[in-house]
Amino acid sequence: MSDDDVIAEGAGNGPLRGSVYGSIKAGILEMRLLAGAPLQEVELASHYGVSRTPVREALRQLLDEGFVERKGRFYQVKDLTPSDVRDLYEVRESLETTAVRLCVERADDSILDRLRETIAGQVEALAANDRQRFSVFDSAFHLTLAEGAGNGLLLQQLTAIHEKIRLTRGREYDVPNWLKYSIDEHSRVLSALERRDATIGIAEMTYHIRSVVDLHFGTRRRKD
Repeated sequence: MSDDDVIAEGAGNGPLRGSVYGSIKAGILEMRLLAGAPLQEVELASHYGVSRTPVREALRQLLDEGFVERKGRFYQVKDLTPSDVRDLYEVRESLETTAVRLCVERADDSILDRLRETIAGQVEALAANDRQRFSVFDSAFHLTLAEGAGNGLLLQQLTAIHEKIRLTRGREYDVPNWLKYSIDEHSRVLSALERRDATIGIAEMTYHIRSVVDLHFGTRRRKD
């Protein structure tokens, strides 16, 4: 890795695998380590002041979880293929549309207030050109909606999926107007929830999710 600051943030104080694992994973989830970023055992071990063994164990755990991949003899942050994205987003679409339906039925006004706050946070992050902060609010919108569905297992599954989604955002956020589109689409989902209209809410969420798949397959659902 060429940027010490990327791996320095969140570094643990000891040679435990969990400390190294947590630091690397935090870098991925916080978009400081983007898809394709190299992860070299020797360099990481030197940076953390540990042997290569805990580094190797941390990278293997992240490999098992699908956050890194092998590239020859080395590791790198996983670069999802279009087919990987399609598989991930097909599952996401099923869960997110179910969350919308249940949220319409079960969510109270406090959930709607929190959804409004996340959209406001996205607007502020966009104005500040803070992609990492924007990403935090982006995920918070969806996970708050899932919380409003009142189904703990659904929330657990969507939380795991939204961690994997961070692997796709580097490419998405480079598309002109993509962040603005995201805000607009979240606002339309929220509007449907406020009206307790599950049919429109599901349609808006479906459009929102499928736009990402279209991007990775080289088609454009959204218009500039």
